[in-house]
Amino acid sequence: MAEELEEVQVVTITGDDGSEEYYAEAATLDIDDKTFAILVPFSEEEEDADEDTDAEAIIARIDTEENGEVVYVAPTDEEFEAAAHAYEHMSENDEQTEN
Repeated sequence: MAEELEEVQVVTITGDDGSEEYYAEAATLDIDDKTFAILVPFSEEEEDADEDTDAEAIIARIDTEENGEVVYVAPTDEEFEAAAHAYEHMSENDEQTEN
């Protein structure tokens, strides 16, 4: 039996120092007509992803530019708090349904 491969949306985040880090979309949330992505560190090699326990998930607002290109931007403090709360609530509900 062949395994179905899930397509992963990989996002490149460029730091202030110019270094690039790769993240995968773990979830998206719609809050007040805006979409937010929960981004988790991504590595093509599974063993590297398991070793990188210092990296944390980040929250980005997804905006669409006039030309249709999707861009990930830093949310405002209020948007961050709302998205973090919504994701926490969603995660708690997922845990309860698993038990």
